[in-house]
Amino acid sequence: MKTTTRILQGLVTAFAFCAALPGLAQGFPHKPIKLVVPYPPGGGTDVLARIIAPKLGEVLGQPVIIDNKPGAGGTIGSAVAAKMPPDGYTLLILNTLPHTSSAGLYAKLSYDPVKDFAGIGAIATVPYVITLNPNVPAKNWTEFAALAKQGKLNYASAGTGSATHLAAEFLKAQTKLPMTHVPYKGGGPAIADLLGGQVDLTIENIASVIGHIKAGKLRGIAVTTSARSSILPDLPTIAESGYPGFDVGGKFGIVVPAGAPPEIIATLSAALAKAVKSDEYVQKLREQGGEPQVMTPAEWDALMRAESAKWLGVISSSGLKPE
Repeated sequence: MKTTTRILQGLVTAFAFCAALPGLAQGFPHKPIKLVVPYPPGGGTDVLARIIAPKLGEVLGQPVIIDNKPGAGGTIGSAVAAKMPPDGYTLLILNTLPHTSSAGLYAKLSYDPVKDFAGIGAIATVPYVITLNPNVPAKNWTEFAALAKQGKLNYASAGTGSATHLAAEFLKAQTKLPMTHVPYKGGGPAIADLLGGQVDLTIENIASVIGHIKAGKLRGIAVTTSARSSILPDLPTIAESGYPGFDVGGKFGIVVPAGAPPEIIATLSAALAKAVKSDEYVQKLREQGGEPQVMTPAEWDALMRAESAKWLGVISSSGLKPE
């Protein structure tokens, strides 16, 4: 009798313990989820967050609330997210290029960009475009490369260590094309001077230049991702232009603080994949020049490790020193 009583007590205790676990997917989510955006409202990452959040919330049955935490190249928001409880109620949206490169640009980073997060999945790829002022006498990649080899071209970036700067440095390293860096305080001023003819080119997010290209004010030469863009289908990829495997661009995804229970990650991943595949999301994303992408948590984590190695290598070879 005593043995039976002990068994029953043990079962009750076990069930109570399981019910109390925050990671069990049965009760998740039971309250709104916060999506940290480490940039100010209106930027590219923020725009993508506001496209995916409603669809993700719809699938999960709970609101997904945008929480902008801008500053220090995205590191302030990322640091906030890294320190939140790993219960699935705080998500972080990121672009792998500035996120993973931050470890090589900031000497006193309070978190590890890779180890302190667990992947939920991808949401989009957004190409960069090699974009020239029309006064530059190059109508295609071949003419552009020939001109660049003369060492007479300069390129504008959104600032030293920015995604546009590192993308251009990677292009230089892979193609051996010499170009002089002209840093600006943001993508807006860089594009303004490109329009004005003060600089020759930039390698910029497609959403930032598509209007100017279509209006004939700037000239696109190539896109940097492995596949052509649906919004500029006539532009070749750099890989097509003689550099197989070249793939640079905005690779956006969502992560949680490391240590989140596998059940929570699985629930969020399945919901995210369903949201990314929805017709409404795909349409809105393509209007911004992006393409939907689905990845498992394991695939996203592997991508983060690969991107970290790539961009830390670019930073090292370019001679950039951490601040």
